[in-house]
Amino acid sequence: MSMDETYIQMQRFEQNLRSFNDSLKSSLKELEAQHENVSPHWQDEMRKHYDAVWGPFLETMKHYVASEGPSYVEFLNIKIHSLGRYLHG
Repeated sequence: MSMDETYIQMQRFEQNLRSFNDSLKSSLKELEAQHENVSPHWQDEMRKHYDAVWGPFLETMKHYVASEGPSYVEFLNIKIHSLGRYLHG
């Protein structure tokens, strides 16, 4: 693969990652809203087990959406910019 092709693929990947991050953020908000709707009606033993799994999952996803996802996009943009300067002056 040539450097020009790599540059194009990196740009596509960055766009896809940005789209994925936006979709994940939207889906997480919807999931949280649905979770809040069900939460008052579900108060059995299985709920305790569920909450033990849900809590860490939610925190991990929130961290990705707020920090890791944007950091990956920024990292890619820096690399794309550098490669673009190398290829096109």
